[in-house]
Amino acid sequence: MRLKSVLFILPFTFLLVLSCKKEKPEETVAFNKGTMLKNVSSNIILPALNDFDEALSDLQVSLTTFSDDRTNQHLDEVKNNWRSAYLIWQTVKIFDFGPIRNNGFKGATGTYPTDTAEVDENIQNGTYNLASASNVDAIGLSALDYLLYQADALSKFQNDENYVNYTTDLVEKLKNESTTVLNQWQSYQSTFDSSTGTSSTSAFSELVNEFNRDYELAKTAKVGIPLGKKSLEIQMPEYIEARYSGISFELLNESVNALKHFFQGNSYESNNTGIGFDDYLVHLEKESLKNTINTNFDGIISKINGFSNTFEEEMQQNTAELDELYLLLQEQVVYIKTDMTSAFGVLITYQDNDGD
Repeated sequence: MRLKSVLFILPFTFLLVLSCKKEKPEETVAFNKGTMLKNVSSNIILPALNDFDEALSDLQVSLTTFSDDRTNQHLDEVKNNWRSAYLIWQTVKIFDFGPIRNNGFKGATGTYPTDTAEVDENIQNGTYNLASASNVDAIGLSALDYLLYQADALSKFQNDENYVNYTTDLVEKLKNESTTVLNQWQSYQSTFDSSTGTSSTSAFSELVNEFNRDYELAKTAKVGIPLGKKSLEIQMPEYIEARYSGISFELLNESVNALKHFFQGNSYESNNTGIGFDDYLVHLEKESLKNTINTNFDGIISKINGFSNTFEEEMQQNTAELDELYLLLQEQVVYIKTDMTSAFGVLITYQDNDGD
């Protein structure tokens, strides 16, 4: 009887072992960050760089036409092309790594406010080195805002060849640097697409960092500093972006929209949905965080669109509403800079001195 019992138990023991092996949980499928990076490079970064480069070509052509026939109509064409380029820049500036950082393109293109005294001195002297670090506040899109939109700009263009030459040199510098960055990005793309790690030097980590940095610059430089959030509530209108043209809200709106579309992985040209940070959050079972970030972006954009005057006029007449806008921008920081980056396993490596 004993032998039979042992023989009876052994088959069940064997079946139990097999059953345990079959019930081993399957490994979680990894999120393909390479696919996301390829979407970002192919459908957002390179199309935006190409669009910016073409906009600068249009700006060059219109400026040449204006130089030959200095009428108000032709000056308006120059202004329109400058505005188009500046709006496109709101997408390009997010990606300050790789060729953009290596060429110092963001600082040379988007630094503001302009040192108007330095610009005037350069024009008066007629000699200058635009590549010099001392001129970083006297070049780029912001310097053109000053040159094109002064009250007596048309008269200066008509009567001062140095003024025309300086403006032409600024646009030429922008165009040459834009073409260089575009060409280098086309070579850098494959390196970017394959750099999916979370170390501080990986493309993915740099992408997360620059997304956050650009958002905080929108919050602080475009809104907070002019409002006086860094100066004991003393307003500083001289720090308003595009103060002379008055398109500050347009630029802010485009900047926040560009960040939102990038977060969603949307194509730059068609706005078709692609793989973005939002999809990674869903994969990490953080759909609630994704929804919160999207809802906050919508609220911020709606608030921006509610202003009907220039930023400077709203500062004088409607500070309370601007304070509400700043608070909305501030509230988003914890979700994208703390919660999202923690979920991604990425460290914030830039220094913002913002105090959050």
